[in-house]
Amino acid sequence: MNIQHDSGRPQRAAHRRFIASGDVSGAVADLGVFVPLVAALILVNGVQPAALLIMAGLLSISSGLWFGVPFPVQPLKALTALAVVQRLDPDVIHAAGLLIGLILLLLGVTGLADRAAALFTKPVIRSLQLAVGVLLILSAWRLAANPPPLFAATPGTVATVLLASATAGLTALAVWRRWFAAAVVVLAAGFLAAWIATPPMLGPPLLVVPSFAVPSVSLWGSAFVLLVIPQLPLTYGNAVVGMADLAREHFPDATRVRAGAVALSCGLGNVASAVLGGMPMCHGSSGFSAHVRLGACTPAMNVLLGGTFVTLGLLFSRHVLTLFGLLPVWGLAGFLAYAGIRHAMMVTDLRGRVLVWAVVAASAGIITGNLAWTTLLALAGSWVPWLRVRLGTNVRANAG
Repeated sequence: MNIQHDSGRPQRAAHRRFIASGDVSGAVADLGVFVPLVAALILVNGVQPAALLIMAGLLSISSGLWFGVPFPVQPLKALTALAVVQRLDPDVIHAAGLLIGLILLLLGVTGLADRAAALFTKPVIRSLQLAVGVLLILSAWRLAANPPPLFAATPGTVATVLLASATAGLTALAVWRRWFAAAVVVLAAGFLAAWIATPPMLGPPLLVVPSFAVPSVSLWGSAFVLLVIPQLPLTYGNAVVGMADLAREHFPDATRVRAGAVALSCGLGNVASAVLGGMPMCHGSSGFSAHVRLGACTPAMNVLLGGTFVTLGLLFSRHVLTLFGLLPVWGLAGFLAYAGIRHAMMVTDLRGRVLVWAVVAASAGIITGNLAWTTLLALAGSWVPWLRVRLGTNVRANAG
């Protein structure tokens, strides 16, 4: 399988040398997004950690093996943020996940996902990627400057920000030199230091299996208004069309990665997660950037990461937050900042007025915190030239 990188040339031999370390480092690259959002859903909303991790792990494994490339699984960011701020009950969150899953399944089964993808031209996708990238950088700053109480043995604010900045710089150097193991070393060293500083009190493993329950129909209306409507534009634009487009750029041979197939995967994963008590999830293109930029190049990354999530959920769900808290927050913030920078930089392949409009559209989403505005403005801008041509043609036809 060819793998496209910054130069645009296939990189086969190099990856054969680094496939093991690359897939391991790629597996930890997106934890800066995953861990804080998951911890918030558990602590604030009361989502059960066992079901949450097991379903995320199973979707990670199945999507990676099916598509044949490293495939991201993330919490639905806009939905999670709204649910946490409003302290919504887990049943409302599960209802929202079920509805999003059913909508995506409908789009995938009917072929609408593939047909609607034609509306999302490259400038539209790049606008969303720029906005998401900048928002990830801002999230990294907040994570380092004001770490959640979850994280143990965290140094002071200045030290954490400096360490996060150094981690982002080291990550950039490691990627450039293909020292992918460096990311794992940083995370492992921070984890070990936190363990020594504040040794956790862990009990024996305890098997926990998710139970089946369909969210009450009475909650569907409120879940749709509060959570589904704000999330859908971002999910379709960034996690369906954007994900398919980005995957084909890096892996030209990944013919299974189409918008319709991504929608089906995300839809099935969310329906299963909703009825088994997990969280709403997506295949965010920013997560893909994080995994691939830190060296992931095969589905082995998904098996490793997903298998870890499933093991934690099945046997160590009581201790998940304790174990997450031992991860170095500065390391997670550094990885997150680097991924955000690289994701945002994708817009640099645009030129002229198209680039200017992409920046304007992205800015609207960044300022408001609502990427629906980015989607609408980017779509409008992409279709203005077409409308001009059509109107000009009609005018000339009428004049003749």
